Amino acid sequence: MNQPTTEHVIRTLLRNVRPAPSGCWEWTGPRDSDGYGKASADGHTVSAHRWLWTLLRGELPPEQHLDHLCRVRHCVNPDHLEPVSCGENLRRGHVARGTHICPEHGLKSRRASGRLVCRPCDAAAARTRRATQPQETAA
Repeated sequence: MNQPTTEHVIRTLLRNVRPAPSGCWEWTGPRDSDGYGKASADGHTVSAHRWLWTLLRGELPPEQHLDHLCRVRHCVNPDHLEPVSCGENLRRGHVARGTHICPEHGLKSRRASGRLVCRPCDAAAARTRRATQPQETAA
């Protein structure tokens, strides 16, 4: 990611970051549909927390995600962020929400009913149910 000018960074920070009593730096600028802050840097839209991390702590490898330890998605305080793998970030998010990731497949999917399921496990359970149901006979 190209580094924006210092003047631009300061203007953006002063305009879009509000310290909270919790220690979070709340992003008051635009957010995406999941609640994460979005910023414009050098003509590109970027994640505000990742942008500020890069500016203050240095580049992250592309495969690294930033876990919000405070669980506040619009927090951009680098002290509240930890670089982790995508899988670890997903696991921590599910644990924080009280849901679980399938230990065998590591997958979750949401049904229209809102219920979280692991598709491979759900398909296997359906096959088992069909195999154990009595077969109808043609008359």
